[in-house]
Amino acid sequence: MRKLIGADLNVVFMGTFPYPQGMAGTKRIQHAIEGLKGTPNVIMRVIVLTQSSRDNALSGRHMGIPYQTVMGDLVRLRTALLFPLFYLRARRALKRAYRAECDNVIYNYGVPNLFNTGILAYAKSCGYKIVLDVVEDYDTGMKNSRSLYHLIKVVGIRCLKRHVKHLTSGIVVISSHLEKKYRGLTNFKRPIHYRPISVDFSFFGAPSIPFGGMVTLFYAGSFGKKDGLFILLDAFDRIATQRANVRLVLTGKAKDDVMRQILSRITSSPFKNRIDYKGYLDDEAYYDVLNSADIPCMTRIDSPFAQAGFPFKLGEFLATGKPVIASRVSDIAGMLKDGKDVMLVNPGDPNGIVHAVEYLIDNPDKAIAMGERGQEAARRLFDLRLQGHALQAFLRGL
Repeated sequence: MRKLIGADLNVVFMGTFPYPQGMAGTKRIQHAIEGLKGTPNVIMRVIVLTQSSRDNALSGRHMGIPYQTVMGDLVRLRTALLFPLFYLRARRALKRAYRAECDNVIYNYGVPNLFNTGILAYAKSCGYKIVLDVVEDYDTGMKNSRSLYHLIKVVGIRCLKRHVKHLTSGIVVISSHLEKKYRGLTNFKRPIHYRPISVDFSFFGAPSIPFGGMVTLFYAGSFGKKDGLFILLDAFDRIATQRANVRLVLTGKAKDDVMRQILSRITSSPFKNRIDYKGYLDDEAYYDVLNSADIPCMTRIDSPFAQAGFPFKLGEFLATGKPVIASRVSDIAGMLKDGKDVMLVNPGDPNGIVHAVEYLIDNPDKAIAMGERGQEAARRLFDLRLQGHALQAFLRGL
């Protein structure tokens, strides 16, 4: 990379996430990058440790920022066999990314684990300051998967977490739960920066007025256990029984076994002709579908894992200016006013979703006002450009 004249802060975003097309983790990194673009004298690049070559080109530029993948398609037995070569390539990538004339920061998405700890330790020995961006509490995540891989991953993270204070210079967290947790893990000796979900408002304009002849409920994101998609499908069936002018649009993806269960559940619905699963969409198609929806729904089940994070899609849903239904998890109720900015429902409760949808359809003027207030709240709380200035100040203060 050529030196940017006047640049004095070099931020290398690193982790195992799809790039440049991906879901919440990918968007969180991209929003941090876009936010920092609005601040002076910063160089940035992305190092993806591994990702599937089926999803993305393994190197290139995205929105003007270079990215590279250390080694693609590193899965299962291939991980163990090729790890020495992978580790050497990771070291080489970190050396090339280092800028002696700058303050150098590794912004790592996720926590130290059996896969990345050696790489993070090497980066620290080179002179990088290590910052972790923590979005999940793995101590609460044991029940989310029964796979051996997930069990090994979680056990490794638990064993390594006590070393966080020695490895890092600072920690970014997505929720107040994680802020409290990592203040304790670091004995209050490492700075913690609270960075909740974020929104790029360039994808959103003035909202259209709900509702037309057919009212569209919308869900997007991962289809994991915590997301409560089956709860939303149950609620939709109840709504559709009473209202012929309501349909449900879904986009996202899940692991193959979970996806089969979801598709089977959709097929078994007596109103399957009004459920439109669009698969996984690229950014342009996704934002077109989102902006055309009437009532975005951000559902979650009631679990410690769901309460520890912060649903990323909520920010984008609010940014549409449409009335949003959201499960009452994490910091949401402390940031948004129920019945004013958003319709809050108890997590895992299909009846709450049914009542919220009926209220919005039956009170269109209040729905319009709620969408406007929700959009204003998203600008105030989640705009990536405001977050970028705060993040730069945090990184410079390490």
